[in-house]
Amino acid sequence: MKNNDLTAPIAVVGATGNQGGQVARALLRAGHPVRALTRTPAGPRAAALAQLGATVVAAHLENRASLEAAFDGAAGVFSVQNFWEVGRREEVRLGGAVLDAARAAGGPHVVYSGGFGAERARGVAAIDGKAEVAVALARSGLPFTILRPALFMDDLLGASLPFAPWLNRRLERYRRQVGHLFLAVLAAAFPPAARVPLTCLEDVGRTAAWAFAHPALSYGAQWDLVGSRETVADVERAFSSASGDRARHWPGMALGLRVAHPEMAALVAFLARHPEGGTAAPPMALQTLSEWLAAGRFPTGS
Repeated sequence: MKNNDLTAPIAVVGATGNQGGQVARALLRAGHPVRALTRTPAGPRAAALAQLGATVVAAHLENRASLEAAFDGAAGVFSVQNFWEVGRREEVRLGGAVLDAARAAGGPHVVYSGGFGAERARGVAAIDGKAEVAVALARSGLPFTILRPALFMDDLLGASLPFAPWLNRRLERYRRQVGHLFLAVLAAAFPPAARVPLTCLEDVGRTAAWAFAHPALSYGAQWDLVGSRETVADVERAFSSASGDRARHWPGMALGLRVAHPEMAALVAFLARHPEGGTAAPPMALQTLSEWLAAGRFPTGS
């Protein structure tokens, strides 16, 4: 399959997840056919994508045959792995499985979403697996684009649940409280003058869709996705104004985070020291925090 054939489908790994879901929707809005890969094809998120016009495909990163079938004839593959769910070793192994299946399927354009700061290993588990997958992709011979999103504004709404799967299931009903926790983590990790690098899930989708639509301009590109760099105080003010909630500072958060969630503690500590990023910005404007909040992200009266 020629990867510049815009009539051929794009296979989206993790299409019922946060990033994959945004990529699938952005592609569908742009008129691209989408194969939405998911482990739960009968679930409500898969049904919502099917209603939008996606072809839902049951596939699992553990199952090479299912990946090859899903990638067969595709012009592109969007790839993302969830470190918080599987850990670094599995993140690297599953990322490699996507690349192996893509090569077997004839070499579609792979757009990989890694992480901010992951242009090289940093001694941080949540970053280093992504750096390893990115190196493997760059050496694979596949046409590629690498996205490196910063921290997600969406996490002010509890969009991500960066815990073990059993705990995530219990926290599903408490995402608003998880959003408060995210803000408290930022306050504990970032010095007052430091600026938090932020992006939004929607812009991961927009940027990936642009990359697939403009292969001549995106092959080999590596882009940091940062729409805003804000002090924690600025984030807190914007959060309070949009949500009506007061930001909470929890005593002992820094120590508690290091003890209870050392991987997250290491990630935010690194970002606090290195908020500048290491690769180019994409060829499009990304949403600032104020622009993202202006879209009415918080339910009124909640």
